[in-house]
Amino acid sequence: MSKNWTPKELMYDLVKRESESFTPQETEMARHIHALIQEQAYWQEHPAYCGLYDGGDLLGRLIPWALRRGRGARTVILTGHFDCVETRNYGALQPFALEPDRLKEELKKLDWDEEMASVREDLESPDWCFGRGVADMKGGLACAMTELFRHAEEGLAPDVNLLFVAVHDEEHQAEGIMQAVGLLAGLKETYGLDYAILLNPEPAGRRQAAAYTYVDGSIGKILPGIVVKGDSIHVANILSGLSSTFLAARIAARIDLNPDFRSGEFGKETPPPVVLCLRDCKEEYNVSAPRFTELYCHIPMTKSQSLPALNEKLKAVCREAAEEAVARHQSVQAVCQPGGKAGQEPPAVRIMSCSELDAYCGEKVPDYAARKEAFLKQQIAKVKEGRVLIQEGGGLAIMRWMIDCSGIPGPLVVIGLLPPYVPPVNNHYMPGFDREGMIREVTAMLRERFGRELIEDPYSMGMSDNSYTGCTEIAQDLLAMKEMVCPPELYHIPFAEIEKIAVPSVLIGPWGKDYHTMTERVYLPDIEAVTPAVLACLIRRVAEEAREEL
Repeated sequence: MSKNWTPKELMYDLVKRESESFTPQETEMARHIHALIQEQAYWQEHPAYCGLYDGGDLLGRLIPWALRRGRGARTVILTGHFDCVETRNYGALQPFALEPDRLKEELKKLDWDEEMASVREDLESPDWCFGRGVADMKGGLACAMTELFRHAEEGLAPDVNLLFVAVHDEEHQAEGIMQAVGLLAGLKETYGLDYAILLNPEPAGRRQAAAYTYVDGSIGKILPGIVVKGDSIHVANILSGLSSTFLAARIAARIDLNPDFRSGEFGKETPPPVVLCLRDCKEEYNVSAPRFTELYCHIPMTKSQSLPALNEKLKAVCREAAEEAVARHQSVQAVCQPGGKAGQEPPAVRIMSCSELDAYCGEKVPDYAARKEAFLKQQIAKVKEGRVLIQEGGGLAIMRWMIDCSGIPGPLVVIGLLPPYVPPVNNHYMPGFDREGMIREVTAMLRERFGRELIEDPYSMGMSDNSYTGCTEIAQDLLAMKEMVCPPELYHIPFAEIEKIAVPSVLIGPWGKDYHTMTERVYLPDIEAVTPAVLACLIRRVAEEAREEL
């Protein structure tokens, strides 16, 4: 006899177990989810239809999965991530972060000012549940699991297969879903599955309870790394050359919040880029200008954005910043040294992509390939041992080494791509997919059963794992990876397998607020009724299509 979980009960069960991203806790959670599946009567009768998939993860993290077989090949994928961000930002309330009921009572004791009126209102409402992961995204995952269990127990939608895959590491680098692609490709071949749609109940934002959000796509992002080589100049002679910090600061200022980098389609535009890191590379104090200064920036994009055009825009911004820096340098010289020169006039700033620099080194530097291979082995070991972040050890450090290896004098600006790269996806680009029919089906069900209106959102601005399951026309994605600095031993996107499984995907989860903060919360009416009904509605729609094909 199967345990009859309610979505709220299962959410509480998942939330109380820590599963902080990029920790061994994720493997413990994977084993727990697998154990919950094994307790169900269907998988006790069919043990071969569930398991723990090993995708060769660096930390040994595993992926629990379960298949409910149907009559034909048509298959609905139910997925979601079980990792969460840390709980340290709960401060003194950290011990209660995984106990929703207790946390809510403790939060009520705090003094919420007028700017936090919505938090105070939600604390007084029985409709809101607070806690780490309740929204992002153990609440939605619990809805997917209980629908899977219900369909297996009651034999619902027998004309379709239901494949549940839960992944780790959504919050860190999306390693979970990229590893799961291998599982999805393998199961497709083993069981002859035809993937019709992927349903991901990630939380969604909205402004009112009388609505429900249906998200048709997920924005992508690139993370360009920029290393600036300047002159190592003593401060007494600072006007004799260009400082790397002087130039890098101007590049960062021209990228940060620059609306020219925005892209959009279907009535939705991305936010502007953000510089996430800007630092010099000096390891000790002295009175010389830093030789290297580096930065990396988050640039979101829709599928309408051309990567070659985006790369050219980055180069143009770097050129403009360089021209500004040189002009400023010369104007200060004129003020400080009227009628004369403080030193040699700064040379023209050279702008290169990392691939161009690599080709230059391959042509000009003796034994470059062997030297590069030896250096990369060192960096791979550092990252795998956890001594440095992948963006540093697998990216910026490699770029600095290549610059030194090249012998090109400063000032020099090199642009490369760091992980993660997130491809944008959207169902408008999915051939043969009846997206309008799906939307009409959900709209009618919501109105009839719940008096809700559907909000159709063409893109999630928060990005999601769906980016790695629905890639189409991957030529642009492969082009992006040519500029990836990080070696494939540390960062690899399985585009060949992604192309094999490319499936339309929808973000269709509960209303959530304040993800990753101490006031993270989820709307219980969605967890208890509406999200399961939406999942069931879409499964039923695919089942009807499958029945017509049988």
